[in-house]
Amino acid sequence: MLRMSVLGACLLGLTACDPSTQAMMTGASLVSLAHTKKTLGDHFNTWAFDKDCSTLQYVNGEEYCIEFEDEEAKMPPEKVLHCYRTLGGVSCYREPDKSASAQTRVY
Repeated sequence: MLRMSVLGACLLGLTACDPSTQAMMTGASLVSLAHTKKTLGDHFNTWAFDKDCSTLQYVNGEEYCIEFEDEEAKMPPEKVLHCYRTLGGVSCYREPDKSASAQTRVY
């Protein structure tokens, strides 16, 4: 993994020798920044270090690379609904209906 990172960094460094390539890389980086809020270097560093790296985070006073957040931890817990068969449809409530029978319960 380290060899691939060093090789990738060396190959990216070679593009600085050609002015037209440098202009294309800058343009591609700006397009990437506009759409993903990360530059091409940020995407490379995110891949290389397996962390969430962003120049915008760094400019705003945060760390350049942070650990990925767990998506499930950010999501609110699912709301439990209690649904019952009624005339012509199904009705759902937040609290269970104590007077409803097990036959009308929809699972």
